[in-house]
Amino acid sequence: MSNSLKQLKRLLSYLRDNELYFITGLAIVLLMSYTNGIIPVLIREAIDGGITTGEYHVAVRYALIVLLVAVLNGVFSFGGRYLLVKAAQYAVYHLRMDAFRAIQRHQMEFFDKTYSGQLISRITNDTERITRFLSFRVRMFVYSIFLILVSLYYMIMMNVTLTGVALVTIAVVVALNTTYARKVRPIYDKVRHQTGVIASVSTGSIAGVKTIKALSVEENIQGKFSKENEELYSLNVEATKITALYGNAPFLIMGTAMSAMLYYGGRAIMANTLTVGELTAFLTYMLTMTWPLRALGFTIGDIQRSLAAASRLFEVIDSAPAEVDPPDAVELKNPRGKIEFRNVHLTYHTGKTVLKGLNLKIKPGERILITGPPGSGKSTLLKLIARFYEPERGQVLVDDVDVRKIKTSSLRKTVAYIPQEPFIFNRSLRENIALAKPDASMEEIIRAAKIAKIHDFIASLPEGYETVVGEKGVTLSGGQRQRIALARALLLEPRILLLDDPVSNLDAETEEKLVGDLKDILEGKTALIVSQRLSMVKLTDRVIVMVDGGVVEDGSPEELAKKGGLFSEMLGRGGWSGQ
Repeated sequence: MSNSLKQLKRLLSYLRDNELYFITGLAIVLLMSYTNGIIPVLIREAIDGGITTGEYHVAVRYALIVLLVAVLNGVFSFGGRYLLVKAAQYAVYHLRMDAFRAIQRHQMEFFDKTYSGQLISRITNDTERITRFLSFRVRMFVYSIFLILVSLYYMIMMNVTLTGVALVTIAVVVALNTTYARKVRPIYDKVRHQTGVIASVSTGSIAGVKTIKALSVEENIQGKFSKENEELYSLNVEATKITALYGNAPFLIMGTAMSAMLYYGGRAIMANTLTVGELTAFLTYMLTMTWPLRALGFTIGDIQRSLAAASRLFEVIDSAPAEVDPPDAVELKNPRGKIEFRNVHLTYHTGKTVLKGLNLKIKPGERILITGPPGSGKSTLLKLIARFYEPERGQVLVDDVDVRKIKTSSLRKTVAYIPQEPFIFNRSLRENIALAKPDASMEEIIRAAKIAKIHDFIASLPEGYETVVGEKGVTLSGGQRQRIALARALLLEPRILLLDDPVSNLDAETEEKLVGDLKDILEGKTALIVSQRLSMVKLTDRVIVMVDGGVVEDGSPEELAKKGGLFSEMLGRGGWSGQ
């Protein structure tokens, strides 16, 4: 309970600068509740003071007052809803931004062990639930509680016995609705999860339709989809069954209570202890409280779930480092491109140790091929230099400065990492190239594209650099995606280029062209190329062979070829594993 209150307090802190809107909105909701609660009293006065006595002008006067109160109720309803929704949207905007910034600050290890779908769900579904909680659930909770209190106050003033019937009815209806919410919410959570599973299966099937058709496995995919669809069907049927059982029960309880009130109220009228107007007011109060009582049960069940959603977002925020860079981080001025690994150890979160006391020095301007069997730690070297991961022991230095002590913005300008499968965003080619430097001039973008040998292709397109290339660059070939990624990296004029298997997904002709162009691109830069392809040897003046997280061979291609070791074996086979 104390943790829930703590989460609620932290959530409400996001209303800063808009707390006046929130408090004013709640005050207006109280006025809305009161105007609803006073209407049955006005109806009582109209009946007892006007209709039953024949004083119709009194009845007309109260009718006009009821109309005025109804208009005020509508105004209060609009005002309260507007202010609370505005305050809620403000709070969730900042909460969502804090969560998104935290995700950006997280190290790569966080993404290795966290599903992207979970993060997307927290940024979208959880924030939407919190929005509903702050704007709708809080409003309904305050409205319902105050309306019930106002109604009970006026009911007690009229007849204690009938008020006792109303109290018992309220208790039973709230218990029923709370039980219903408790039973149906977990099922609806499963429905939402299963809907996500079906969306995932559908997305994967559509994205991989070529592979599915090529392998003729349509029936297998349909079977998997059918299984998940049946699960969703079963969950919806179960939810419908519970809704049918509990959904109408409160109306039955209210109807029974109103019948009892009508019976005892009729006897009280005949005994002259209750007026017709008072009985009418009682029955009107019961009808007025039907929806608030039903909403109250749902609201009580939803509060904890909304706080749980907030807790999941706070977990993302709190688990991220407060700052990307340490306070004493420095800028690299006039970087030379020197790299050094000093006794570097690294174990991934899975428990797999990939580097074991690695020591390595790379001179400025060297072009190095890092090769070896799969899983030997080649790509890990590049990711450590780019500071996607940090060593558990040892140091990775650029220009004699530990990368952990270099400002991230400075490191990214000095070191450009190009992954095996570069990600191309569903934006224009100009925006994709200028991703790291949005304010780059068109001349800078074209210059980078020319160096990457992709300008002529872009210029040949009808819309040129404004061509939108589709999600993940689906309209581009593998070689074109690599060149776009190169242009993107070269725009910052880095001193160090890290290429992670740049030709692994290219055909022989495209590979040959890219290797030829890379000779010019890498000129004057420190370059580390991870690859198992022999074609990459032409670009380098040094080869490093890794096995099980350590360097087993290091030298020029000519030296290692004559040595008769693993690199020589690779040359004889045409690459590792025949590649």
